[in-house]
Amino acid sequence: MATAGVGKVLNSTDKQTNKAGKDKDVWVWKTRTEKARKTEVLREIDQMELKIKNLEREKTTHLYSKRSDFRQQFCELEDLEMKGNTDRKTEKVRLRQQLDKMRGMVKKFHIQLKDVKPTPEFLEKLKVTMEEIETTISAFKDQRRLDYEELLRDERTLTQEVTALEKKMDAWAQGPAGVAMETKGAKTKNLSVKNNVMKDLPPEVAAFERFLAQTGGHQGGWDDYDHQAFLKTRTKFRGKAAFLDEAVRACPGRTIGNVRQHESWYQEYTTLKERKKEAIANWRKKKETEKEDLLKQADEDSSSDDEEMLTARSKQMEQEREEKRKQLNAWKVQKELQRAQDEERKLKEELSKAKQQEKERERQAAVRAQVEEYRRQRQEEEEEQRREQEERHRQERARKQVMGAEEMSRFQERDQRMVEEKLAKEKAREEAMKEKNKRLERLKGQVEVKVERDRSRLYQPTALWKQRNKEIGPSGGGRVLHMTHRAVPNWRQGV
Repeated sequence: MATAGVGKVLNSTDKQTNKAGKDKDVWVWKTRTEKARKTEVLREIDQMELKIKNLEREKTTHLYSKRSDFRQQFCELEDLEMKGNTDRKTEKVRLRQQLDKMRGMVKKFHIQLKDVKPTPEFLEKLKVTMEEIETTISAFKDQRRLDYEELLRDERTLTQEVTALEKKMDAWAQGPAGVAMETKGAKTKNLSVKNNVMKDLPPEVAAFERFLAQTGGHQGGWDDYDHQAFLKTRTKFRGKAAFLDEAVRACPGRTIGNVRQHESWYQEYTTLKERKKEAIANWRKKKETEKEDLLKQADEDSSSDDEEMLTARSKQMEQEREEKRKQLNAWKVQKELQRAQDEERKLKEELSKAKQQEKERERQAAVRAQVEEYRRQRQEEEEEQRREQEERHRQERARKQVMGAEEMSRFQERDQRMVEEKLAKEKAREEAMKEKNKRLERLKGQVEVKVERDRSRLYQPTALWKQRNKEIGPSGGGRVLHMTHRAVPNWRQGV
């Protein structure tokens, strides 16, 4: 049994060694990929920070300059901005502290996993650590969800206010131009007073933007963690209805109704996004065609008379303004397309990261399964040893019982024999005593002894008393030359 257990342990050790080699290669690849991605992200962050600094410098130059005519009106705005910057810095420091705390807890948990001990105390300790990490992350996530919801509400409010202000400013800018064109009598197209950005966009793009504004952005009002967990679960089950229950378990705080509603939103989101991509592609083709038509029309107008040239010039100026407006809208559409592509790339990266995390969890589950298997084998071996030990004890007790019965019979025989011998000796002694008495009786019968009483014999001194009463003289004489004394210590000699 012990040899079989050792064989199992050796086989599992070989498998773990092979798997460790593969995991090491995967880990090296992951490290390189992660390093390259971090480098790219850091480079992009540096570029964005540089752009932000330039925009901040330009804004400060135009708005907060002491030579500005509107310095007094912008003081309140400057105070609000300073307060907002201070709040952001404080929030950033607080978030960094919380992230450092969670990172430290996760690192500590990883260190504990490297030195796994198959004991109930260690497993209980790991369980407590995991619960603490999960509680901390859940609390952090809930707080972030509340902050994001508040920011989304503020963003929607600000967007509505900015849109209203843009409409007013466009109406102000459009009014004098329309009057001037009418006074000249030029044949121009009626420009709309309401210059909304969505007007020149394709209907599909406008519908997609309205859908995002009404439903809470690209995540449907959910936070990033829940939305990514929803996407991962949906991808895992390939959109089947069975993924709803799994998504509820993967997103704490969400009900089955929330998940169904989010699934409906995501399907509509995907459909509108595909329509938007197709509309942007068609819009580009249409703009190229219009550009070619304008060039041809410009060539034809160059051969007309002066009046037609004046009219063409007016039209050209209007077309230039329209073209600039369209270019602005095209730039916005291009930025929106680029943002959509960036979001798609980010989504792919997050899905890849989720897959890697799933593999890591599977690896940890395999390690835990190996630890559990090792613990189970140890328990089986200990149980087998305990049974063998109990069997040996039982056999030893049976052997002692047999030996005790044999010894008991032997002791009983010995005691019986000793009793019989003792009785025989007693009987022989009694027989000898009877024989002796009979012999004495016979001797008494043969000899008759008569002794007279003499009391004076009792008062005579005995020989011992006479010897004691003899006078003992001195055995020697002269001076005593030496008398024994106790030994005197060296330190008392001469005192």
